[in-house]
Amino acid sequence: MSFDPKNKADKAKLYPVLKALADLDPRKTPDLIMDDAVGYPVARGQDYVRNMRRGEIAATYAALIHQWLLEHHFDLAHRLAPEIFPETPEQPWRAIVDERAITGQFRLVLVPITMGIVERESQLTPADTTIRLGERFCFELDSEIEGHAVAFQAVRSQWHNIPLGPNGEVSAPIQSGQNRLPKTQDDKLDPLTENDDEGLHEFVLVTAMADNMPIDINSIIAWVADNPHDLHRATVQFVK
Repeated sequence: MSFDPKNKADKAKLYPVLKALADLDPRKTPDLIMDDAVGYPVARGQDYVRNMRRGEIAATYAALIHQWLLEHHFDLAHRLAPEIFPETPEQPWRAIVDERAITGQFRLVLVPITMGIVERESQLTPADTTIRLGERFCFELDSEIEGHAVAFQAVRSQWHNIPLGPNGEVSAPIQSGQNRLPKTQDDKLDPLTENDDEGLHEFVLVTAMADNMPIDINSIIAWVADNPHDLHRATVQFVK
């Protein structure tokens, strides 16, 4: 692990990044940037900025600040504190997704159960910006091509595959028009659920006419550089 939120020296390295962000906004100070990172105003005593410089802040706050900087200001953080913000395969992939992702054609759709029987597909509705843990959902894609798709999910900046095929295969065929995934061998919806991880989840669907898309982040980064493809993104907050 590159960052230990209990390590005073590691925590002290957060301050120059917060200070640099504050310098970019005349309305901000390092402690106000910390509030942005934590998500709410932090109660402070005297000399709190000095404590921040020394790394004398709570491990809980340090972890939240580090994660926020990782997700929202990685380039600056990596430049000022590379020891606690090393470049990983996820960072180039993040840049590719941010640059190329198409919105509006890919969404999550809730799959309710009525008396144990799934409602008709025509009655399914797109999920809101939040989904409850344990709620069933599937992917809905309006595709302009016939080909194949692979799915990735980001949780706390870590990317994972989501199998789309009927027997656990990572990829699945798609048709031109509306697609709902994953499906079983007999072409029925095979809903997904998130049961454990609250918070913001990002889903990326990579589609292409080719059927040789790789399934790991390192390989997909190289593959998208040389092959025609589309990237689709949807973001959802999972709550209890």
